[in-house]
Amino acid sequence: MENTSAKKRILLVDDDMDTCLTFKKMLEEQDFDVHAFVRPQDVLENFMPGTYDLVVLDIKMPNIDGIKLYHQLRKVDKNVKVCFITASEEYYIEHFPELKEEKCFMQKPISLNNFVDRVKLALAESTI
Repeated sequence: MENTSAKKRILLVDDDMDTCLTFKKMLEEQDFDVHAFVRPQDVLENFMPGTYDLVVLDIKMPNIDGIKLYHQLRKVDKNVKVCFITASEEYYIEHFPELKEEKCFMQKPISLNNFVDRVKLALAESTI
């Protein structure tokens, strides 16, 4: 079931509450429908295929890191577009080559404007 509404739906996962809420607010101000989680476990319990146009994952999180969460989400929805937030893109691409296909990494620290621009770009690329 694909999202056919005008608003793009984004799943945001970052274990830092302040970062998560700030990013959520910025995206909502750009008219996105954003579901934000600070606990990856909650994402796994609530994720449904075809629900989101884009998933934005922080890689470094306790208990379930963004890489493990990515693999779990892919088992449920192999077509979901994913962007990663990380301080070390090269490290993760080198050690997890399967991530290269996502082509969407946001380098920490990232300004709010650059974050929003990168999300818009990822959504535009996924519709081509």
